[in-house]
Amino acid sequence: MTDQYQMLHKSAASKFSIWDAAEIFEYATSRFTAIHIALMEDQNHHSSSYQHTFVRHIVWEAEHFVFPFVNICAAMNINTTLPVYLNEVLFLITSFQTEPHYDHKKLFAAFKACPHESANHPVDINRVVRDYRHAWWKHRFDLAPFDMPLRMSVATVKELVTDHFAQRPKMASMVPRSTTHTRSDDPLLQQLQVLWAEVSHLGMELSRLLVAKLDATSEAVAALDRLEDPVDELREAMVASHAAVAMLQGHYDNGRLGGPSSVEPFPRLQSLPH
Repeated sequence: MTDQYQMLHKSAASKFSIWDAAEIFEYATSRFTAIHIALMEDQNHHSSSYQHTFVRHIVWEAEHFVFPFVNICAAMNINTTLPVYLNEVLFLITSFQTEPHYDHKKLFAAFKACPHESANHPVDINRVVRDYRHAWWKHRFDLAPFDMPLRMSVATVKELVTDHFAQRPKMASMVPRSTTHTRSDDPLLQQLQVLWAEVSHLGMELSRLLVAKLDATSEAVAALDRLEDPVDELREAMVASHAAVAMLQGHYDNGRLGGPSSVEPFPRLQSLPH
């Protein structure tokens, strides 16, 4: 690798961090969530022309707020963590771009049928903010020309993200961090390092899961220990109850229940014909 190329890569990497990627993907998810909500609230009949223009706009969303940053993360060996809803939307848009039979109508219907994660989830409730720049879905975009920026720099998108989280400061603390891998000039070594990092990450997750299971087991054992004395008391009470029942049964058999032993407890039964 030449010194000039190394300097170029370091310069690009210094302007884009793992945290930037996580926040941008959350910002994109917020936009798609707002678009879906606006679409579901629109009671108008959606003509073929409307659907065609709508699809152009959501593809524009992906091409400006998602795809370039997925590529940057791949070049920087960052293992991106996409929100669930954004991941679903990307699959739909990618299918539209790569599969010949996937037309505008199918993408429109699929996007409309793909709701955001949960209407009651606190992250989803606070995901949509009041103001978005380039909020084309708030206007009659199907009647106006497709007048959106053709290009956006990383700095411009980061500025939009900053404005977004200023409206919902608590959301920034809920954005999951991504995983980064060591960069190497050797392609084979690079892949091995990525695999090693992934295995290490899985090992950490497995350890965390085992610790959680051990904690749950310890709590269960402690709960059983706390139940030991009440169970012993219940067992003793049951033994005493059986002894009392046996004693009463003996009194009954001896004819002493409610009278002296010489008196038949149920004389009428004796006079009945057999």
